[in-house]
Amino acid sequence: MNTSNKTDLSISMNQASLYSLVIALPIAFMFGWFYSTRWGFDQLMFGFDSFFANLFLFLLTFIIGIILHELIHGFTWMLAGRKPFNAIKFGFQLKTLTPYAHCKEPLKVNAYRIGALMPGLLMGIVPSILAILIGNSWLIAFGIVFTIAAGGDFVILWLIRNVSKNKFVEDHPSQAGCYIIEDNLPA
Repeated sequence: MNTSNKTDLSISMNQASLYSLVIALPIAFMFGWFYSTRWGFDQLMFGFDSFFANLFLFLLTFIIGIILHELIHGFTWMLAGRKPFNAIKFGFQLKTLTPYAHCKEPLKVNAYRIGALMPGLLMGIVPSILAILIGNSWLIAFGIVFTIAAGGDFVILWLIRNVSKNKFVEDHPSQAGCYIIEDNLPA
C-alpha cells in the first residue's frame, strides 16, 4: 500500500518498552496496593515468592503466557476485524527480544483497539481484580506480571486514542503502533 495515504502512529520497540513501564507500573502498583490493603502485604509477598520460587515453573508460565498473549491479539483481530487466520502473522523480533502478533490487513480502528486491549485485560487486569476479591496470592502475582507485560499494548492504545472510530488502521510491521489510513476503505 502507498505510504502517502498513511499517517504513522508508531514508535520503536525500545521506546515502547520504556513508555510501557510508565503506563503499566502504576497500574501494577495500584493492584498490589489494593491487594495488600485487603489481604495484607505479607500475603502479597507470599504470592510473588511462590510465583518466582521455582525458576523452571516461572519460565514455563511466563513463556506460555507470552505465547497466549500474542495468540489473544491475533484471534481477537480475526474475530473483531473479521479477518482470516492467514491475515495474522506471529513472530519474534530478535533485536529487541519481543514476540509479536501482526495483522497484515487493515482493520477498523475499534477492532484494532479491542485486539490491542484483550491480552492485558484477560491476563492482567481480570486476574488481578479476581485475586483482590478472593485473596489468591499467586493470582495477584500472575495478574501484575501480565499487566506489566501488556504495557506496550497500553502505549499503542494511548497512541491511537484520538483516532476516529471510522478510520482504518494498518498494523505497523516492525514497530509498536500502526498506520492510520487516510483514504476510505470498504467496510
